[in-house]
Amino acid sequence: MQIKNYTFENEPVLMDFHQFRGCTFRKCRLVYCGHSPVQLDGCRFEDCRWEFAGPAAATLHLLSSFNHFGGEMGKLIVNQALGIINQPPPQPPPQPVTPAPTGVSQ
Repeated sequence: MQIKNYTFENEPVLMDFHQFRGCTFRKCRLVYCGHSPVQLDGCRFEDCRWEFAGPAAATLHLLSSFNHFGGEMGKLIVNQALGIINQPPPQPPPQPVTPAPTGVSQ
């Protein structure tokens, strides 16, 4: 669902399955479960905190376990994940443009 130019204030906001454009978040709990990508375009965040639940929390827990108890291989896995995080996200491919009908009659 796309949400445009809305102000969220003092509330929990489920981030999954949403595209936020030009929104403001003030003193919100931003909850991400990892069930879908989230798009944020031109949004402002004021005194918010992120929370992770579901698969997103499980992924963070796994990486934390690797980092603390996985030895050198665990640290390598975490560093690989950080390398992915530090890369810009891939841009979606451009949508093909369908030519408009020309009004040709038979």
